[in-house]
Amino acid sequence: MQLSQFLGLTVAGACLTSAACPPRIEDGIRAGEDLAQWAQESINAFFPFQDGWQDAYDIAFSPDVYATFNATVFTFDTFKAAYESFYPLLNGGFAGTFEHGFLSAVGVPNGSDNGGFVTVTGWQGGHIGGVGGPLLNVTDAAYMIITETEDCERKIVEFRESSNLGKF
Repeated sequence: MQLSQFLGLTVAGACLTSAACPPRIEDGIRAGEDLAQWAQESINAFFPFQDGWQDAYDIAFSPDVYATFNATVFTFDTFKAAYESFYPLLNGGFAGTFEHGFLSAVGVPNGSDNGGFVTVTGWQGGHIGGVGGPLLNVTDAAYMIITETEDCERKIVEFRESSNLGKF
C-alpha cells in the first residue's frame, strides 16, 4: 500500500469516526447552554449524598481526570475515595436534610465538537443531625474541562472544585 493510499484511508476513517457523533449545536449560545445543562445533570447525579452516586461518577469522569478539591490534588480513584468519605456526612450527618443547588452555570463550547469548559457556582447545606439541628449553608464552585470521546460521550477530564464546607 502506498503512503498516499494509507493517508487517504486514515483520513476517511477519521471522518467516519467523527461522523458517528452528533454534530455540535451550531448556535454557540445554545451549545453553551447544552454543555452547562449536561454539567449540572452530571453533578446532580454524582454529588455524594445519594445512593447510586458512584455509578454516575464513573460515567461522568474520565479515568485520567485531573481533579482538585480546595488545595488537594486527586486522581480518578483518589477523588472517588474522597467523595466516598463525604457520603456518610452528607447522607447521614444531615439526616436527610442535605440539599444543593446552582446559582449559575456558564458553558463555553468547543468550536468543533460537543466538549468545552463549564464554570458553576452553587450552594449546599442542611440541618446538622436532621430537622431542628443547626443549619449549615455554604457556597461552592467548580470549573471543568469536558471532552467528547471517540464513543461520542462527554467526559470530565479536569475538575476543580472549591467549597467552604470543608471549614466545618
